[in-house]
Amino acid sequence: MAIAIDGSGAQKPVSLSDLTVPQDRLPADCALSKHASIGLRIATNPWVGTDRPIVASVRERIDVPPPVPDGPPLTPADAARFHLQLADGVEEAYAAVYDESAAQAIVYGLRFTSATSSDQLLRDRRIRENPRVLRVAFGPILAVVHGNGGSCAQAIGAYLQSLPK
Repeated sequence: MAIAIDGSGAQKPVSLSDLTVPQDRLPADCALSKHASIGLRIATNPWVGTDRPIVASVRERIDVPPPVPDGPPLTPADAARFHLQLADGVEEAYAAVYDESAAQAIVYGLRFTSATSSDQLLRDRRIRENPRVLRVAFGPILAVVHGNGGSCAQAIGAYLQSLPK
């Protein structure tokens, strides 16, 4: 992996696109899926974008969902507005699906407007309890790997942990 360094010696900050693992860093039976079938309406794999409904859905898969308001059931329009609030404070999102012989590994990423937001999610004990989920922060970016603990998920996690913090 090459890291761009400017004349000052500072490393290039990690972008969401950098979360895509180069094929030569993956095991032989692991590759980006040709079918991004993870329930998101994304046309590419990997996907990077700012579409608020997709950003909200990515955040929903990373964060503990906010409590639903008390009172009567939400109308469909109110439910959509409630869901979209998950995109608040997020500038851009990322999703990638990797196939391994009998399993998938999924990488989600969020670039927040503030590094404080990614750090808070990284340290939130309510979402750290799943041993099959790895979380890594790079300033305002939080990356999350969901996998079965197989060699594909492990290689993705090792790659993400090798990126400059």
